Amino acid sequence: MAPILTLLLSLLLEPLALATNPPPPTDRCTNLQAPPLPGLTILSFTTTPLLNHTVPATPPFLTTAVPNLTLCEVNIALTHPPANDTVNIQLWLPLSPSSWNTRFLALGGSAWAAGLGPFSLAPYTAQGFATGSTDAGVGFAPLSPAGWAIKDGKVDEVLLENFAGRAVHELAVVGKAVAEGYYGRKPGYAYWNGCSTGGRQGVVAAQRFPGDFDGIVAGAPALYWTRYLIGELWPQVVMREVGYYPTTCEFQAVRGEVVKECDGLDGVRDGVISELGKCTFGVDKLVGRTVTCGEGEVEITGKLAEVVKKIWEGPKTAEGKRLWYGLTRGAPLETLAANHQLNGTAVGDPFFVAQDWIRYFVKTDPTFDLSGLSPAILRQLFDESVEKLAAAIDSSDPDLSGLQRAGGKLLIWHGEADNIIFPQASIQYREEVQKKLGLTARRVDDFFRLFIAPGVDHCGQGTIDGAAPTDPLAALISWVEKKKAPQELAAATLPTAKTQFTRKLCPFPLVAKYDGHGDPTKAESFQCAKGCGRS
Repeated sequence: MAPILTLLLSLLLEPLALATNPPPPTDRCTNLQAPPLPGLTILSFTTTPLLNHTVPATPPFLTTAVPNLTLCEVNIALTHPPANDTVNIQLWLPLSPSSWNTRFLALGGSAWAAGLGPFSLAPYTAQGFATGSTDAGVGFAPLSPAGWAIKDGKVDEVLLENFAGRAVHELAVVGKAVAEGYYGRKPGYAYWNGCSTGGRQGVVAAQRFPGDFDGIVAGAPALYWTRYLIGELWPQVVMREVGYYPTTCEFQAVRGEVVKECDGLDGVRDGVISELGKCTFGVDKLVGRTVTCGEGEVEITGKLAEVVKKIWEGPKTAEGKRLWYGLTRGAPLETLAANHQLNGTAVGDPFFVAQDWIRYFVKTDPTFDLSGLSPAILRQLFDESVEKLAAAIDSSDPDLSGLQRAGGKLLIWHGEADNIIFPQASIQYREEVQKKLGLTARRVDDFFRLFIAPGVDHCGQGTIDGAAPTDPLAALISWVEKKKAPQELAAATLPTAKTQFTRKLCPFPLVAKYDGHGDPTKAESFQCAKGCGRS
């Protein structure tokens, strides 16, 4: 009798158990439906469970493979009638709700790509974030906008609007809504993390959509887009005007000598110029000096010195005033001053993002020839770029009052030796925000902090030997969730650096100063203090 009663009892309780036990995670993923998304037209919504998934290393986008991922991949395609665009959003959600850290993290793009998809999602999904990326409707083509920039002989304004900022907002809206539908509750916090183009996207969110994210990390942001891209062409103009095209080896040799001269000004010799304001060394003093160049030696000539000096100065107006910034002392010059030999003659190689900006957007002529650039032509292109397109993509609005009211936090960091995007522009933006809002520096620090990383190149790629921030997102999360404003950012050199050391990066305008007696390779031997200014 007892076995029969047990069987009956189990049959009676089975429906209750089914009603109270959640479905297996794979069922949760495959059964997920698109949430209501007012104002958005959804073309497709698909879900796929990925078990023990590996994203292989794919430099430069992902330097280390990310294995053993278990997640729900959600792909959403949307459009903006009557435009015939297709914006693809990809979300990676930790498959088990118990693996979710209750945060949504949107990740930015690079160069001409609005998002990097799995390459950016994988490391953070592994940490428990619900993550998201968008292609803004322009596809994944970081090296060229050729496939989308021009439509019917004109700039495709719909896709430019997507790329410039609209897609960032839609990623936030869709990502948070889908995460809520999957986990049954809203994300506790939403964050943005990106560098370069991704940094610009983050600042756009702070300016235009201040309620989308609780916190934003914007590394080396491509602000003042229509201006800085023309400025990137200045080294090409200089080489043509001087009539001398230095080799990469020559540029590196000069940079090495300049670093030697200015390295110790902060009290520590570590291969890094820590206070550019103190480095007033004139490259003319190097003329005639023989320096190591690869396996041989080279003499620094007057023409080589002239090229370097003018690149540092940056382009000027016809009246001699600054048009835009030059590369800083200590920054590698060979990226923007690239050149090669063609039939025995040196010719310039304009940086691809700047070149395509001119061809596809400013001139809407993919064959436009930049080989004849002069100072006058550069000034003309600068004016044309700003007048035609600044309103669409410049991302330089200093009015962050919306972010301040929303309680959001913006953390910008920028390598002081950035070889692609000029760090002076991030400093300019910080100063313009303070002026626009009429606040003291301390009040601006309540919601916007800027950190300059001495000796660090673009996005901390590691071509030179400064200490880049190790985890600015963690510092931002602590600021947002624990109200602990970052008084410093932990930073370290990459394993490839000639000298290994840790540093603390200080909120602008402070700089890290050596205490005079501690281990100079340790961050604790440095204190944040007033510097002598930036250049």
